Amino acid sequence: MLQFFRPFALLVLFFSIAGCSQSDQPKAYPTSGVIQFNGKPLKGGGAISFVPIGNQEGKAAGGEIRDDGTFVMSTYHQGDGSIPGKFRVMVVQSVSDEPEMVASDGGGEPKMSSEPIETVAKGDRIPFVYADPVKSPVIVEVKPQDANELTIDLKRM
Repeated sequence: MLQFFRPFALLVLFFSIAGCSQSDQPKAYPTSGVIQFNGKPLKGGGAISFVPIGNQEGKAAGGEIRDDGTFVMSTYHQGDGSIPGKFRVMVVQSVSDEPEMVASDGGGEPKMSSEPIETVAKGDRIPFVYADPVKSPVIVEVKPQDANELTIDLKRM
């Protein structure tokens, strides 16, 4: 019985590998930049994602926003950029750190503090609309060129 399925399994494996070849993937172009909020670098860092607009083929790019607001996009490999096209930009700001372990008074096991530690003041937090993949008002275009340097300036609404 197993011999009956072996050729079928090999055929499925062949087409799976052939369908995943890198030559079929749209090319990613170096894409980096800075996120600003009201003209200043975004505080706290976070994450950025490009959501394709329309019927665009290829994989969406994402990246980490550093503490100074800069980012480098990645699609297939770390730092390789984004495929070309127009994208809605999602920005998620990190506004707190994980709770810390606190030593207990009686010398027992350390305990988790009850609240996350806020790292970004409320006045420096971006509106939630920028984290919405459908409603974010920020649109960028990545061009098929050697470098795409983006400055994304978010505003209080």
